[in-house]
Amino acid sequence: MAEKISQTLLEYAAPLLAQLPPETPLQQRQALLQIVMSVWNAMVVAQWTQRDVLPDLYRQLETMPPPGHAQMRAWVDALVERKRQYFADDLRAVGHWELRMKPSGEVSLWAEARSPPR
Repeated sequence: MAEKISQTLLEYAAPLLAQLPPETPLQQRQALLQIVMSVWNAMVVAQWTQRDVLPDLYRQLETMPPPGHAQMRAWVDALVERKRQYFADDLRAVGHWELRMKPSGEVSLWAEARSPPR
């Protein structure tokens, strides 16, 4: 049985999440994961439709002001490469997702997997 999509996404995002200091607020973690989910879904939809959606994603990045644009571009490039290298066969898209703070202070991810359209 395939592992939960939430676990897969945490593995996928691990290099970026590792750059965050432990005291990073939940809201900033959510913002980073929104980027992760957007890139993941763009890559999956590209495989579903046999259409390259990455140019659209990169065009959206161009509208960001510096210096955030350069950092965001580096993150997206890393995520694209990571999806291709380690998760290419995973064709589940992400539907609703939620980052939750447990009473222990640990952060957990809940995510809904979506199958390719038939």
